[in-house]
Amino acid sequence: MRTIVLMISVLAILLIIIGACSKNKEEKRPTKTKNDKILIVEYGDFKCPYCKKVEDKVMPTIKEDYIDTNKVEYEFINAGFLAKDSIVGSRAGNAVQKIAPKAYLTFQHHIFTQQQDEDKKWLTETFLDKEIDKLDIPAQQKAKIKKEYKTKDSDSWKKAEQQKKLTKENHIKSVPTVFINGKKVEDPYTVKGWKKHL
Repeated sequence: MRTIVLMISVLAILLIIIGACSKNKEEKRPTKTKNDKILIVEYGDFKCPYCKKVEDKVMPTIKEDYIDTNKVEYEFINAGFLAKDSIVGSRAGNAVQKIAPKAYLTFQHHIFTQQQDEDKKWLTETFLDKEIDKLDIPAQQKAKIKKEYKTKDSDSWKKAEQQKKLTKENHIKSVPTVFINGKKVEDPYTVKGWKKHL
């Protein structure tokens, strides 16, 4: 009888350990950053009109209350899948992020503010260069950003492809899709929907 009880106990412990390990394998997104800040990940596309709603209605509050106060780390993953010029916008955004990271959110905001019809090709180099010129950064940085996003196989090009691939691998079917602490925001169009996880 003791042998049976012992075997059942050992089996129960093994099942608990296996269950814990399998749960760890299912977790695809980190709940926090390396420095233990809350991590906000937004999948979007500069041409997406619904992403513009998030930028207009939610981001000003999130930026002021959480990003500017250094309480969270925010990452915009540009899905770049709505049109061919989406990927050009993604490259430009990545170049700004790389060379002048403090100016990135301003750049993102300006792009969304001037968003045009998603069926129209408007994320052109001419348009993007004008937006880069508006940034409050040194002329040398502006020139570097322009060169970076136009250069094939640059870090910005590679990152744009990685972001597109990541969107597909994580089965993101539509944008905007927002995760906070690894949890999906069910209503990304309201501040309340975001704050539920902050």
